[in-house]
Amino acid sequence: MTGQQNYFALVKDGNGNPEVKRIRVNQTLQNEIARVFASQKTSFESGIDTEIDFNGDWKPDQNEVLVIDGLAESALMVNAINANASSFSDLNISNFSSEPIKAIFTGTINNGNTSVLVQKFSSRQALSLNELPIIKMQTGNTFVKSTDEIFTLDNKLVATIENNTTKFKSFHNARMVFDLSAQYVEATDEDLEDITQHASIEVADADVFIQEADTQVRKMVHTISSTGVLENYTVTEISNAASNFPSVTLNVSNGKIVIPTEKRELKEVLHFLLEDIYKGPLTGSDYLTNSKRSL
Repeated sequence: MTGQQNYFALVKDGNGNPEVKRIRVNQTLQNEIARVFASQKTSFESGIDTEIDFNGDWKPDQNEVLVIDGLAESALMVNAINANASSFSDLNISNFSSEPIKAIFTGTINNGNTSVLVQKFSSRQALSLNELPIIKMQTGNTFVKSTDEIFTLDNKLVATIENNTTKFKSFHNARMVFDLSAQYVEATDEDLEDITQHASIEVADADVFIQEADTQVRKMVHTISSTGVLENYTVTEISNAASNFPSVTLNVSNGKIVIPTEKRELKEVLHFLLEDIYKGPLTGSDYLTNSKRSL
């Protein structure tokens, strides 16, 4: 990245809404930060040859990056790069407790296309003088307490944005910056209760099933319900298909699929219903897939 660059922080206001603040830096620091972001951009893009639309169901391989359009936070960041930087109020790190920083970003405009580089920001990076003394080196070997508020940059990008498209590799890290809840929906207690009453499902104790359902189980149940797999295939069809995968404990009782009470076996059955399990073409071994893409 070359030329004049501005730096911004994406913060949460008092109501929890994202807002952009400008980070003022002098010319020397600006050039150094520009080199840092440029190096991180190179690392982020290294080895990537495939873009995959994100739907919350899986993690990318080393050569893949997840992409999604229309995120509100991305629109704010793109608008900031396109706007006059002086129109934004300055970031004050001492306000971190009331305006937590979610991301640090910069960007450029080339031939009408806006590119943004985004780092996530965690509370560990805001070194607040109110919480602990910040120690710095003075002349010689004497250390003194700093009187300045300090924060640090991250060592990698969490995402890049090209106009309206956001690219990232880790859902866990990206959701610290972007609201991805619409793409990663969990089943509610009501949804879990509905599936326990499905004509094709038998659950020994619905209350226990709901109480012990963790985030992964809730996500898988939501996807099973939304895809209609239990409506599209009979219990016999599902059972016959499962017979080809001996590692999956799928039992049928009274014409219904028995949902295991043991967590590992439960997740194996849910993964099977989601077609997350495949058989190795050479060894015939069963594997849990990282991707749901068709060949």
